Order: sequence, then C-alpha cells, then structure tokens
Amino acid sequence: SASGAHGEAPAEPEQRVIKIELNDTNRPDLWSTAGLARALRVREGGRRPEYPFFSREGAAAASRRKVVVEASVKEVRPFLAGFFVSGKAITDAVLKDVIQTQEKLCWNFGRKRRSVSMGIYRSATIEWPVRYKAVPPDSVRFVPLQGDRPMTLTEILREHPKGREYGFINEPHKLHPLLTDSKGAVLSNPPIINSNDLGAVKVGDTELFVELTGTDLVSVTLSASIVACDFADSGYRVEPVKVEYPYDTAFGREVTFPYYFQVPVSVEVAKVSKLLGLPFSVQATRD
Repeated sequence: SASGAHGEAPAEPEQRVIKIELNDTNRPDLWSTAGLARALRVREGGRRPEYPFFSREGAAAASRRKVVVEASVKEVRPFLAGFFVSGKAITDAVLKDVIQTQEKLCWNFGRKRRSVSMGIYRSATIEWPVRYKAVPPDSVRFVPLQGDRPMTLTEILREHPKGREYGFINEPHKLHPLLTDSKGAVLSNPPIINSNDLGAVKVGDTELFVELTGTDLVSVTLSASIVACDFADSGYRVEPVKVEYPYDTAFGREVTFPYYFQVPVSVEVAKVSKLLGLPFSVQATRD
C-alpha cells in the first residue's frame, strides 16, 4: 500500500508503507528488508552478488577472531557460528531491521529459538577469544538486557520476561549455555538473553560480533550466512570468525564462518520444461 488516506493525495515516499506477504517457508533469506531487496536486484539485473568472506571446504577465509567451544555444551546446545561486522555506524533503521530479522528468523526457521537463536554484541569491548560453554545455572550472575541487577541463570528463567518466554529450552538441562569473553565478561545466556553490557547494541556502534547457536548445525550455519549477506548488502564489512570445537561436527573441528556448505545440484533441461510446461533450452537457462 503506497497511497494516502481516502480522498487525500498520495503520501510522500518516506511516509509510505509497503506490505509484502511471503508464503514460502523454504526461503528464510527473504524474511528481511535486505534479503527481499537482494532477490529483486537479482531478478531485475540477472547477476548474483559475490561475497568474498565465505569459507568453503578446504579453503577457509582468513580470520583474526576466534570462538572456543567447550565440551560441556555438546549435550545441551552444541553448535555456534559467528562473524564480525564493521565499516560504518549502526543507524536506528538498521538496528530495528536487524532485530526484526533476528526475531523472524529465530521464531520461524529456528523453531522458537529451539534449533537456532541469534545474539548481537558490541565487539569493541570484547576481549578475544570468546568462549562458549555450559555451566550450572546458579554458578553465574550477570545483568541481563533491560535488567537492573545481577541475576543467576535460574533467576533469569523465573523472573525476566525473556526467561519466562524461552526458559522451557534450557530448564530440562543441568547445565545451561553461556558465552563469555577471555576475561570472563558475560555476553549472553543463549538462547535466552544478552547481557546488559556487551549485549546492549546501540545506535552509533561501529563494530559488532554476531553469533548464532543451536542444536542443528546446518540451520545455524545457513542462518549465519543469511544475516552476514544482509549486513554486506547494507554496506557493512563482514569478517570471518573461526570456531574451534572439541568434538567432531559435519564440517570438521575447526570451522570458519560464514561457511558455504551447499553442493551443486543438476537437473535435466527436459525435466524442467515438462514440469513448467514451457520450452527451455540449455542456453536459455544460462541467460
């Protein structure tokens, strides 16, 4: 909808609201402003963008930052992917869009944060490497986002709004996930809440650490790739982060994210023509 109220002149461009309904749950890359714009650009221009920050099997991108995963999270929430964002200050519009993307991606694709959740942090104050571990829920205290006092992980689940909303994910476990920097400063209690210090991103911040944790490595990796491409398309510089696992994963024990894991898929042109009911040639598919 781009017009004004009934009987009035159309609204100015910056005041217009465009409503788009997406019915394809297999395309989580379209659940953001940047993702939808990317799809429209490719459709109109026919050229797929290049993202040099991706690592592939046997060819990892250079990384100056590292996350060390501890064995304690293996039975709780075993997987993490992350990347670093810099290049210009975060605006209010960008911050709101990222938060909306985070909520949509983790609620729908991430099964209400069960299989994928996402955290964003003020990287300028993080002491690397970051550590991802699981701890007894009464052994750690920190001030959660929008909180006013230090709370244990148990208290957060009982008293904080996000703890009450998503506590069912961590409650069955004796150990709960925790992200800290190398000096022990808490980043977050995934998938519940960020800290009110490192995890309180503000307009004007110029360096961000973005991480995604979860129970399904493919979903976590794909979600990280989507968000990284969104930042890149919005004019930010994306730098890889190496994640070191103490146990085997489908992508190895050292994975540098964003990581491109998809394999090429081929199909016969005749089968495409039959399925769509339109004549296609090999040349047409290349064009």
